[in-house]
Amino acid sequence: MMEKILDEFIKIDSKLWNKKIKDDLIKLGHSSIPSYNSKENIKIKPFYTSEDLNNLKNSDSNYPNSWAICQNITADNSSDANIKALELINKGAESMNFIIQNDSILCNDLLKNIDIEKTELFFKIKFHSNSYLKSLNDIIKSSSTSFNISYDPIGSLVKTGSWESSMNEDLDKLNKNINILEKFNNVIIVNSGLYQNSGANIFEEIAFTLSHANEYLNHLNGKCANKIAFNISMGSNYFFEIAKLKALRLLWSTITKEYNNEINFPHIIAKPSKRNKTIYDYNNNILRTTTECMSAILGGANTISNITYDSIFNNKNEYSDKIALNQLLIIKHETYIDKVKNAADGSYYINSLTNTIAEESLRIFKDIENNGGFISALEKNIIQKRIDKSHRIEQELFNNNKEKLLGINIFTDIDQKIKSEINKPIFTKSNTRKTKIKPISEIRLAEEIELSRIKNE
Repeated sequence: MMEKILDEFIKIDSKLWNKKIKDDLIKLGHSSIPSYNSKENIKIKPFYTSEDLNNLKNSDSNYPNSWAICQNITADNSSDANIKALELINKGAESMNFIIQNDSILCNDLLKNIDIEKTELFFKIKFHSNSYLKSLNDIIKSSSTSFNISYDPIGSLVKTGSWESSMNEDLDKLNKNINILEKFNNVIIVNSGLYQNSGANIFEEIAFTLSHANEYLNHLNGKCANKIAFNISMGSNYFFEIAKLKALRLLWSTITKEYNNEINFPHIIAKPSKRNKTIYDYNNNILRTTTECMSAILGGANTISNITYDSIFNNKNEYSDKIALNQLLIIKHETYIDKVKNAADGSYYINSLTNTIAEESLRIFKDIENNGGFISALEKNIIQKRIDKSHRIEQELFNNNKEKLLGINIFTDIDQKIKSEINKPIFTKSNTRKTKIKPISEIRLAEEIELSRIKNE
């Protein structure tokens, strides 16, 4: 029946579409069909057809059926953290990320009455204890939904500039943790968000993420491919960000197949970027995070954690936490987008973008690997220089109003005062410590303008 319906539509190739559009534009006084280049120098055409997918390598097999709403809880004591987790689950959260500060947090007390067969769990542990890890591993049942722990010694090197002990000791400790946590789904969670939030362009973000993860495969003989997840920050370029996640899925499955002849699709934890968030007109951040979460959903993220509209300048508080959670709940339960698997599939534009991003990211990835790998590139300051260059390009676009942030460089409320509402440091601080490599620091586009406005309040 469907074939008969479709047969009634005449197939028109892109040349005929081009001719029709050009003829119509000439009537309006335009001599050519408009197109533009993105800041990444990707040529964006006015329309796309199936002909743009002739050489497409993209495959969305094993696409996640749905996505989990994740909430972060800093656990200072077992009882309070458990009560908070149960409260959030009752309000609609489906995934918990516990930041465990010390070994006084008892695992059984922390997870008391939490249905681990339905609730996805993440743990970030701020101390080292093999016995503690074993106690976590022992809790897991065969029917448990998903247990994950966040280790990323290379990510720590990138952020702080130094290994905790040394490269060999840190990676050896990681290997031992993987063996202890044999029941865990993921033990390494690559902090890719740092690259996006520091100014890397979309190609560099994916390439650096893959090269970062590939160092673990190299040092651990490829055996950890199915234990690596990715923590991704979502920017504001809606369709590009959807394609970014699709490209990551495609490339990671390709790389891991080279190690063990098995395709490993990544678990992606996504959250909105900080780079485009502002302290003035901060309510606009709610709109920004909403579209960024939507990009994550359509791109195929498995887990999504929102950030609050005031997280840049304010301490954690119940009101903004509630809004951040409700944003995800509205998207999931009022739009029914979770009922459609791979909702962006079939878009010629998005699939074409996916292929373009994948090809250029793979080229940069190969260049890094052919020159000694990611750690070597960090030690030579190659990664840092590339990110700094990309940041400066984007910052110049912003400073010249070619990239816009509402309330900062467009439609500005010059009478707004914010100084009295700031409760924590909001500007990037330069590193003065002696480190093994130059650390990579997050920086927001609006910082320079905001600093000037605050001084003049």
